[in-house]
Amino acid sequence: MSRGLIARETAISMAINSALNYGFSLLAFGGTAEAPVWGVGGLLFDLVPTCFMITLMGSVVPSLINRRHLSPTPSIRFILLHGLLLALLAVLVLVPTVALLLRGTDVLSFAAVLWLKLPLGAVLACCVTLWSLRGLLHRGLVHA
Repeated sequence: MSRGLIARETAISMAINSALNYGFSLLAFGGTAEAPVWGVGGLLFDLVPTCFMITLMGSVVPSLINRRHLSPTPSIRFILLHGLLLALLAVLVLVPTVALLLRGTDVLSFAAVLWLKLPLGAVLACCVTLWSLRGLLHRGLVHA
C-alpha cells in the first residue's frame, strides 16, 4: 500500500463523508433558519451519530476495500472492531469538546451549523482514514 494509495483513499473518504454530512445536515436542520444546540433534535444530539458514522465509515470502508493489499489479511472482525472502537472514542471525545465550546449558546444559524459540521466531519474522516490505513502499514500488516 503506497503513500499515493493512502492519500487517494483519504481524499475519497473526506469527499464522501463531507457529502453525506451535508445531506444529513440538510435533512436535520435545513428547513429552519436556526438550529437548537441543546436537547433532542439539537446540534449536539445530532453530532453523536454524525461523529460515530463518519469515524466508522472512514475506518472500515477503506480498510475493507484495501484488504487485498494487506498481508497477512486482517479479519473482517478485526477491521469492524477497530472501526467501532475508534467511533466510540470519537463520540466520547468530540461531542463533549463541542459542548464545551458551545456552552452559553442556545441556537445557531443553519450556516453556522454547516460551518461547524462540515470541517469537523472532513477533518475527522481525514484523521481516521489516515490512522486506520497507516496503522495497518506500521503494524507490518501491509506490503509496502
